[in-house]
Amino acid sequence: MKRLLLTILTLCVGLATALGQSSIDKLNAEIKRAEKEIAKNELLLKEVTKSKKTNQTEIKLLQVKINNRNKVVSSLNKQMSLISNDIKQKESDIASMNTQIENHKKEYAEIVRVAYKNHKVGSPLLFLFSSKDLDTATRRLAFMRRYNNSLKQKTTDIEILKNKVSTQVEELGRQQQELDSKKSAHQKELNTLDKERKELRAAGKKLDANEKKISKELKAKREQKRAAQQALQRIIDEETRKTKRKMTDAERRAITELNGKFDQNRGKMLMPVNGGVIIEKYGKHKHPTQRHITVVNKGVNIAAPKGAEVFAVFEGEVARVMFINGLNNCVMLRHGDYFTIYSNLASVSVKAGQHVGTNSQIGRLSDGDNPDDQQLHFEVWFHTMDQDPELWLAQ
Repeated sequence: MKRLLLTILTLCVGLATALGQSSIDKLNAEIKRAEKEIAKNELLLKEVTKSKKTNQTEIKLLQVKINNRNKVVSSLNKQMSLISNDIKQKESDIASMNTQIENHKKEYAEIVRVAYKNHKVGSPLLFLFSSKDLDTATRRLAFMRRYNNSLKQKTTDIEILKNKVSTQVEELGRQQQELDSKKSAHQKELNTLDKERKELRAAGKKLDANEKKISKELKAKREQKRAAQQALQRIIDEETRKTKRKMTDAERRAITELNGKFDQNRGKMLMPVNGGVIIEKYGKHKHPTQRHITVVNKGVNIAAPKGAEVFAVFEGEVARVMFINGLNNCVMLRHGDYFTIYSNLASVSVKAGQHVGTNSQIGRLSDGDNPDDQQLHFEVWFHTMDQDPELWLAQ
């Protein structure tokens, strides 16, 4: 029974360690993703801050950077908690195994004491051959075998437990070092986060000085984008109606197959622009700098380097190439019943009816000095229903 309990304890310790390590590995992956976004963000900020005046893009980039920094801090907090709990568990396991070792030692001593008390002879052979008859000798022989097996088993149990304690102590030391390293990294991230928040407040104050002017500009742009989005909606409706026309079986099978391929790549598609950072998300939310303004975004806005190339996220056919006031040059790709739309392009390198492959270049962003011109507006639609593009892009 005691050996069974020891086996169960070992299995539980191993399972807990494996689960804890799995959680830490996942958190490390989250930290790497956030740090990758921060690195891209910092490169873009270097370009944006060259502008003589504080702009909306700079504020948005700082906010996204802080959000990613918070993810790093949060993941480090969770890791420290997991490691601390594991350290406590290992300390408890070590104490338990040491108690078992002491109990085994006492049992070992008791076996020796009982054996000595029962036959009080210095030689096992004398004990055996001093038997008065064969039956007694047989019983004594069986006793001696049990006695020797018990001693061997206790010795083995003690050695096994000592080795386990030694392993746990070594692992405990490694985890303590890891915890110290995480604490150091956590404090460093907190210091950086505090610095970035100060930068954001300073940039916000500069914008506040021109709040009336900025609010007026935003209102005009909002109206322009609303009209642009309505125009885009009409175009999407027209393109969707085209797919509802009478088709041959072969055409419908081709669309169904393409839909399936597109669906299978949900969450796997690459960002449509290299080095891009999503600075405005999909859906209805408060404006990042003007809290009294509510934004309804049918896609995502991606800040990118000057003159960055824009790529198709999936193979398809160029349905439209158009200019819409408020969205500038736009490319609409058809992927079966799905559409992807790339807006705010400075130049376009494809034409209507052209087939494009996944990651094929379809245009470029501006290489001018206005940070707003270096943002790609990206949308995903299924028939006439807008989708959250982030659900389709790889994280």
